[in-house]
Amino acid sequence: MDSTLLLEDAYQRTVRRAHERLEPLIPGRPSDESRLHGHLRGVRTSVLESWHRSLDRLRDPAGARVHVAYEADQLTEVRRRHPFHAIMPLLRSHLLEPAKDSGLLAALGDEQGRLLWIEGERSVRNRAETMGFVPGADWSEEVMGTSAPGLALQSGTAVQISRAEHFAPDVHSWSCSAVPVTHPLTGQVIGIIDVTGGDDAVSSIVLPLLSSTAKAAAARLSELYTPQQGRDTGTEAAGTELTVLGAGPALHSPGRAEVALTRRHAEILLLLHRFPDGISGSGLVERLWPVGGSEVTVRAEITRLRRAIDGVEHLSIEARPYRLRGQLGSDLERTLQALSRGDIDTALEFYRGSVLPDSDAPGVREIGAEVDALMRETLLQDGTWQQLWRYSELPDFREDNEILMAVLRLAPPDAAERNSAVVRLESLGH
Repeated sequence: MDSTLLLEDAYQRTVRRAHERLEPLIPGRPSDESRLHGHLRGVRTSVLESWHRSLDRLRDPAGARVHVAYEADQLTEVRRRHPFHAIMPLLRSHLLEPAKDSGLLAALGDEQGRLLWIEGERSVRNRAETMGFVPGADWSEEVMGTSAPGLALQSGTAVQISRAEHFAPDVHSWSCSAVPVTHPLTGQVIGIIDVTGGDDAVSSIVLPLLSSTAKAAAARLSELYTPQQGRDTGTEAAGTELTVLGAGPALHSPGRAEVALTRRHAEILLLLHRFPDGISGSGLVERLWPVGGSEVTVRAEITRLRRAIDGVEHLSIEARPYRLRGQLGSDLERTLQALSRGDIDTALEFYRGSVLPDSDAPGVREIGAEVDALMRETLLQDGTWQQLWRYSELPDFREDNEILMAVLRLAPPDAAERNSAVVRLESLGH
């Protein structure tokens, strides 16, 4: 059904009358599907089927009660382990911020329908809290009945639910849209993204926004977890190598002295390296300057960068769009490849710190946030105490309390590193 029809008065009256006719199931009496498909005609089939399942599980619309699956302390850890955590900059720019600017709530949930993040204006979040739409709450169909998050997971497709289509009466003043997000390697659903609010939450532009965000999320996760085809996936450098992790970006080419790079040239090479299909001039402007910048400035920087890499064998920059021609490896790519294989030791060989730590370029900061989060969460989830200590010795992460506490938890009592971790924690006031 067209999203505009969901909000028509005639359809909403039909849905409200149908919902009022939903009879609580009597324990022990078999459910009668004809009750839903007989005198409840006019309601969308997908909603009727969801109501039927909801009655089977919850007996009565009034029986839908919010269940908080994760309290605050648990929620922090669950968030850190979820794949969405590694791509939050992308999710924030594609969905969370646009939804907030539109007066809507944007929610991210796990594969079981439990809400992990909810963002929006404070006044809207306060109203949503009265119906239990809060971080940590379970909004699966099994718990809350028909809703966009629950039905999207149940059906595996994009879903919009308007007002009285919700099973729980307390939710009838809200509308919502949701789509599932799948893992790029396994194809399994790893979570849902949802927009909730008034009628605007089921407008015609919301599902395309959610669908494009879900595709972008899967693509970015694929970059993080899957070695790029056609690139060397081993640990030995092959050909020209770009180093961007930690201080001192540089370009290394066999048979030629190291090419020192300015911060801006390193940023441009990194962006072109991470986007092999190319970036337009306006795209580079957006990714290089928080404010200001122009395509004229981009062209001038590209001209200077071409001169800087002149003589580097098999490496050049094409235009319209700007893209790298030739093979280029990087310490960033090798770190991600090692993490995708579960090889933390190799990842730590290449990971010398954050991506271009002095950069304020939005595109670079987004890339850096993703690799930092992936590295840290991989270590906290799967790292040995030796690997955790090795990470904590990096200049950028010496004050990471959680990493140091993990070392204390895992290291044997006689390990010298354990004592060093205690001293460092004490110096930090812990």
